Amino acid sequence: MTGPATPDRPAADRPAPDRPTADDAAATGRAGGPGVLLCPGMGEGAATWDRLVPPLTAAGYLVRRLDRPDDTRVPTLTAELARVDTAVTGLDRPVLVAHSAAALPAEAYARRHPGRLAGLVLVDPSLVDPGGAARWRRWSAWTAGTVAAGAPVLAGALDRSGLARRYGPGAWRRAVRPMSIRPPDPTAAAAYGCGSVLVGALVQWLAYPAVAAELVALRAVTAAPTLPVRVLTALGDVPTPAGRAAWRAGHAALAASFPAGRQEVLRDARHLLHVDRPETVVEAVAALRRDSGS
Repeated sequence: MTGPATPDRPAADRPAPDRPTADDAAATGRAGGPGVLLCPGMGEGAATWDRLVPPLTAAGYLVRRLDRPDDTRVPTLTAELARVDTAVTGLDRPVLVAHSAAALPAEAYARRHPGRLAGLVLVDPSLVDPGGAARWRRWSAWTAGTVAAGAPVLAGALDRSGLARRYGPGAWRRAVRPMSIRPPDPTAAAAYGCGSVLVGALVQWLAYPAVAAELVALRAVTAAPTLPVRVLTALGDVPTPAGRAAWRAGHAALAASFPAGRQEVLRDARHLLHVDRPETVVEAVAALRRDSGS
């Protein structure tokens, strides 16, 4: 892939889109229970957590999901922090569970407001290359802003021509198939037949280096939070030994950057491990709650 470094995985991997629906979901589960906020990654919607919510609520947690609406606003770290801040309202020191690229705003929020959280579970998180983020920051912000400004025209053209409907669902299926042992959901695939969903995913991808650069800058002026952090590393869909070694080492360094960070390596799990193995994420949340004493 040319352009900015792929944010989520080494080499040929791509964002893991899911159904971007409406606004952020209301909390579900036991009122007054320990909170969990689920943050979807690039191109994902709240439905990516459908298999995780039932075991969390069954365990007594009060769960809220962020969504990724099918609009084309340019994501910035500041905007993402505001969304998280709004979503944690009403949750008593929640655990933030962030998948893939959502690990960036989750880490940023923990750095800004560590006292508001019980900890972080980073599910196969994206890695930040400081040099690449700095190199692509201006290009990223400009291209994402340009596409977002023309989004109504571009999305309309994709819809009127039939290109979105003809090629979008198939592109989604090809992207998600290697990331999960489960077959692609036809309902989720159909959502990518909408021009605004496709353009929104493109804007998110283009904006990633600029968001990463914002996190690099924040790391330079804030201390790593001392709250417990779990980094879940999935290696089952990383295609080469060198790629697996690099992904594992990058996650190890991320975990080590937190005083109470810990990495769990899942050799056979794939990028959508919260879909394939929700029990692993539930166990990580429970362990983190024990470590935080909450």
